This record gives sequence, structure tokens and C-alpha cells, in this order.
Amino acid sequence: MISRGIAHFFSILFHPLLIIIYVLLLFIVINPYLFPYRNGREFGTIFLIVFFTSVVIPGVAILLLYGTGLIQSIELKERTDRIGPLIITSVAYLWLFLNIRTHSAIPGLFSSFVLGAIIAIFIAFFINNFSKISLHAVGLGGLFLALLNLILTYGRTITTIQLTQDLSFTIHNILIIGIVSMIIGAVLTSRLYLKAHNIQDVYGGFLVGMISQIIALRFFF
Repeated sequence: MISRGIAHFFSILFHPLLIIIYVLLLFIVINPYLFPYRNGREFGTIFLIVFFTSVVIPGVAILLLYGTGLIQSIELKERTDRIGPLIITSVAYLWLFLNIRTHSAIPGLFSSFVLGAIIAIFIAFFINNFSKISLHAVGLGGLFLALLNLILTYGRTITTIQLTQDLSFTIHNILIIGIVSMIIGAVLTSRLYLKAHNIQDVYGGFLVGMISQIIALRFFF
């Protein structure tokens, strides 16, 4: 039986604000050649911009809202607590999308994912008026569809992961999908175990995340 400590660990490690960074890392692992600047300072700058915009700005905003008493918990346990953070996050994501959508160093598929994340936030914001949809599930649904689309569009059968200059290993893409699927299952099970959501919130959130990515792909390509 999963312990509460492990459940909290999975919930924090795969916090919705970290999903865009995880997708960026998946892009680098599966097909780094999509990025003209996949090494050195140039890519470091890209990573920092994405990290600061998608993680730091919304994260600091949530802490400030909590510190000023505008939200009751940084875990956003109440539906009313989510309104401000969702608005701020959507603005941050929109700014990120507008800055990367025509950038030559950013693959269009990643820009499409960010657009899908924005669409997912707006849908989640609407649903939040009636039900406490799982934002973890929304993010992971988007991640899963982005992974499938990346592998089917630009992936090869085998992915080579370069750990150091002299050390690398290969992994079949089906195994990558399997590992990611198990992680998603563990995270969503953790949310249910912690009683943060019911099964409808989780299934609905995962579906919203996937549908939002499909909509973004239709608009972007």
C-alpha cells in the first residue's frame, strides 16, 4: 500500500508547473536535433527562459498570494484558491508562447505543446467553477499526448541517451512510453490516495489535457 510520504513525493515531483520543463527534457532526449542550439550557452539560455516563465513566475506568484492571505493553501485545496494562480499561470504561459512560437531555435511541436497548455488552463478554469478538476491530471494528459506525438512524428525506434562524452545507452521508444505511463499512473494514484480528488476529477483532467493538445495541433499545424 502506497504511503502518504510517497504520494506527496510524486505529487510534488510532478507538480503541474513542472510539466513544461519535463516535456522540454523529453524533446531533448528523444530528438535533440530538433534544436539548432542543443549544446552550450545558447540552449542554456532557452532552458532558463522556459524555466523562469513556466515555473518561477507562477510559483512565486502562488507564494505571494499565500503570504498575503489571498489563498488559504499553496496546495490550492479549495476551488476558489485556484482562480488567481490559474490566471497568473495562463498569462505567463501566453507570454512564453508569444516569444517562442516564431523562434528559429524552438521546434514548432514544442510551441504547439505550450499553446495546448494554455488551452488546457482555460478549460480547467471553466470547469473549476463546477468541479475540482485535477490539475496534475491535466498536465500529465498533455505530457502523454506530446510524448506520443513527438515519438510518432520525429522519433526513431531507438533513442540514444548521451550521459557523458564517453557514456551513453539506448532505449526503445516503446519502453519510454511504458515508463512514462507508469509514472503517470503513480502520480494520479497518489492524488486519489491523498483524497485530493475523486476518480472523475482525475479522468476528466487527463482527458482535458489530451484534448487541449489535439486542439493546439490543429491550430498550429
